[in-house]
Amino acid sequence: MTDLAPNRSPLASATPPEAQGRVVVEQRDAKGAIVGRDALLNGVPHGPMARCTPDGEPTFEAHYAHGALSGAMRAYDPPGVLVKEAHYVDGKEHGVTTLYQDGRVAARQAYVAGVLQGESVSYAPSGQVTSRLPYRAGKLEGEAVFLHEGVVVRRACYRTSVLEGETREYAADGTLVQSLPYHAGLLHGTARRFDPDERVMAERRYVNGKPQEVWREIDTPVAGQAAGLPKIVSNFEKWVKG
Repeated sequence: MTDLAPNRSPLASATPPEAQGRVVVEQRDAKGAIVGRDALLNGVPHGPMARCTPDGEPTFEAHYAHGALSGAMRAYDPPGVLVKEAHYVDGKEHGVTTLYQDGRVAARQAYVAGVLQGESVSYAPSGQVTSRLPYRAGKLEGEAVFLHEGVVVRRACYRTSVLEGETREYAADGTLVQSLPYHAGLLHGTARRFDPDERVMAERRYVNGKPQEVWREIDTPVAGQAAGLPKIVSNFEKWVKG
């Protein structure tokens, strides 16, 4: 565990903190091992703070200013394994926050004064991007993109974190599978399914989330082709609700 500040001298320890200004306080377990160290000013955190296990594996590292998180923060779970790295200003996340899973980057998010602002990117264990989500004032706003093994599998439009407009879904080879119209988070309009050549092969109309008809085949080149659609389509009603 990295030292946060020099140990206090016997003279300083006998002087009230108010008179000495900033002091460093150590926490120890029942066996006397150091498990925490705080820098305090007038009784509130001010400066580096750290927590660790008795054998020195870090669990939390941060910097405070007048009682509020201010500066770099790192959290570890299990001890010694980084799960979150962020920057704070006046107790609020500000800047890029990185989340980790099993030691790998799982997501990067942009914050302004504690609110998501900008692009949030998620990653697979392989390091490939799995999603790009646009945030404005803490809400999803604009086109969100979802990927699988580097291929875009879904494009969805959001307004204040609610699906609004056309959502497009793609097969693993990048060809368009279906187009879904949303309004206020509900399917509203004509949904379309496409064949491997991206020609419309079936349609269904929705009003406020409710289907108004069965799927209608359109110019199907082979009889019964709709029954052979990929699983991503056959499970349509189950997982396209956003």
